[in-house]
Amino acid sequence: MARSATSVAYEILTLRRVFNAPIEGVFEAWTNAEVLAGWFGPVGFTVTTAEIDLRDGGEYLIVLQSPEGLAIKHYGEYVVVTPPKRLVFTWLLDNQACRGSKNQCAETLVSIDFRQVGEATEIQLTHEHLPGKDVYDGHEFGWRSTFDSFEDFVLTGF
Repeated sequence: MARSATSVAYEILTLRRVFNAPIEGVFEAWTNAEVLAGWFGPVGFTVTTAEIDLRDGGEYLIVLQSPEGLAIKHYGEYVVVTPPKRLVFTWLLDNQACRGSKNQCAETLVSIDFRQVGEATEIQLTHEHLPGKDVYDGHEFGWRSTFDSFEDFVLTGF
């Protein structure tokens, strides 16, 4: 008797960018709720809630408001916190109505590696277990635009 196998293709998104800021400041901007609330999210989005319990096993909650007024909740748990070099955290999709994630429910994993490059900092972001092409595309847009927001934040001399 033949067995049928079900396979799920998970997508992995990797982005890398260098920011003209010291590693300690860049790490803090990603891990201090008050600082993160001032820049996080795609261009045009605003943070309405930012809560961070920065420790292995600690939880975070970030609620973004889209330009259209839609509240988008991002939450999860820190798996690895190694200041100022590495963050790994779960990223939950919970029936978000944002681009690429509508009607999707999945626990994904984000790893962010920070590397000093002279006086600048390179960030490599890897987002794993994205459940499909639409979700991949939506998160690629979101993370690229979030990097743009962070670049603007860095340019203001945070």
